[in-house]
This record gives sequence, C-alpha cells and structure tokens, in this order.
Amino acid sequence: MKFLFPLLSFKKHGGIRVLSALMNGLTRNGHEVYLAVPRNNYEDFYKLNPSVKKILLDSTTKGPPGVIKTLLRLFLNTPNVDFVVVSFFPTYYPALLHKIFKKSRIIYFREDAEQYFYPFPFSIFAELSYLLPQDYTPSISKWVLRKTRAKGPILHPPIDRNFIEHPQTKERDFSTIIIFFRKDRRKGPGAALEIMRNSLFNNYQFIVVGEDPEIRAQNIKHLGFLSTRELLKVYDSSGFIILTSKFEGFGLPPLEAMARGCIPFIFTKTGPLEYIKSGKNGFLVSSPHEIAPILARLKDDIPKIQQISKNAIDTAKEFTEERFISNFLKMLS
Repeated sequence: MKFLFPLLSFKKHGGIRVLSALMNGLTRNGHEVYLAVPRNNYEDFYKLNPSVKKILLDSTTKGPPGVIKTLLRLFLNTPNVDFVVVSFFPTYYPALLHKIFKKSRIIYFREDAEQYFYPFPFSIFAELSYLLPQDYTPSISKWVLRKTRAKGPILHPPIDRNFIEHPQTKERDFSTIIIFFRKDRRKGPGAALEIMRNSLFNNYQFIVVGEDPEIRAQNIKHLGFLSTRELLKVYDSSGFIILTSKFEGFGLPPLEAMARGCIPFIFTKTGPLEYIKSGKNGFLVSSPHEIAPILARLKDDIPKIQQISKNAIDTAKEFTEERFISNFLKMLS
C-alpha cells in the first residue's frame, strides 16, 4: 500500500515524533511511504528510514496566503496513493482534494483536540475538519476521541525502544525530581514555578527539562531540550518527574520516564489517563501542595517506592512500536 504524509512542518515536536514512528514502521512492513513538507520547515531531528521518500517543496512564507499556497502544493506536487495520513487540521484540506480527484482515502489521526490551541476563526476550521468526509479517524487517547468526536479506534503511540531496551547505568536518587517546563499556558508553567519556589521542596534537587524557568537557586538545574541519550542518563538517576500540563493529547515524556523507573506526578486528567493508575504506577494531583505529603510518605517506605517504580516500568513496556503499527494496519483491514 502507498501512504502520503503531507505536513506543513517536520521539526522537533511530539506529534511529529509519533508520525515519524508510523512512517518508519510502515516502511519496515513493506509499504511505500511519502513525506511531503516545505524545504525550510524540514529538520533532520527524528530519523526516518532511507526508504521513506521525501518530497521537499518550495519554501513556504508566513501568513495565510503562504499557508494556502503550501496546502495547494501539498496536493499538486504529490503522487497518487492509497491513503493520505493527516493529524493537523490545515493538512486535512489537501487530503480532501486527494480524496476527490485522486481517489485516495483519508486517515485523520487525531493526536490532540486542536480546537483548543488556536484562536477564532482557526478553532472553527479545526472543528469543521472533524465533520467533513474522511475514511478512518483513529485517535491517540479516549480524551481526544471524545473532544474531536472521532469514531475510529484508539492508537496509543509508542515510546522510543531505547527507553525500554537500554539497561540502567546510574544509581537512582529519589531526592531528584525532573520537571518538564514550557512557558505555553497549556503546559501549566505557573504550577511548575510554584513548585520550584516552594520551601517544602528545599531538600529536593530539581532538574528542569525544556525551556528556562529563569529561577536561579542551588537546587535547580536547567538542562534545556535533551536528546534521547541525554534523557536516558537523566531519567536513570532521578526518582520522580512532574508534568504540570493542563491538558495533553497523550503525553509521551512521562511514559518514557516511567520506562526508566521514574515515578510521575501528573496534573492533568486528559491523555495521560491512558497509562497512569494513581497510587500504583504514579500519582494524579491537582495542586503543588498535594505532592509534598506523598513524597514524605514514600521517603519512609522504601519497598513501596520501589514497587511503584517497578510498576511504572512494566506499564511503559506495553507501548511498543510493534503494537502501534500492528493496530494501525488492523484498522485498515
């Protein structure tokens, strides 16, 4: 079968990571895969199999006219295929042209509830794209399925096999906490800052992954955005991770940390509910003040903390690329 992935951008982003895993998995199963993307919006960060055929279009320009021109190019400069796979609502429209004029079928893989990300009128276009003709509508989690009114199956994304297969190389320190930090309001930066400033956590070492929180203290170390190899070292030596997001389509970083034995504290009851069982392999919390008492209890109960860490590892092992690709192909059959 032939698959086309038309994208406005192929850069460092969680959604792109999932799509690249899908492209690689399809080629390993003998399918023909095309990636179409503007040349100036392509970065060689997520490695693709050499058999993925890249169609690098003329560079795009900013603003609505530039986006519209690029969307037309994504239709006019791409081949006839069996399936067009989209996960971002603007690229649904060249997929629709493929369906009308080239008889391709549309797979709208819904990785997030996009209507929440963009102001009016773009939020309306996102909502509209959910209602127009499409053949398969898998979603990444139950939360996304409900919010986008999808009718297809839930396809949990895989974690990078490196997080599962590599042995732990460092001794874990349960006084070290990783915080994922982004200034985007959806990521709950206010709660993250409140935790780092709270005197209840003075005895803990914070490792901040992502953007700079601009707090300077002896117990706060900002490492920025890390490669997989760097993340492995950080996860292996840390006891806990905190995700303060208000909502996530799925949330791969906490699951990857769980694969290394880190115990997660999750603020959102959205996508991460697919893998978090509070009290068993992590904790669902609603405020920074709920975390300190849990940490205090765990500090005095080593068998409990070790069991939760093991449960986290066992949970993460279920989210393999093989299962992801197998379920994707079962959907088509």
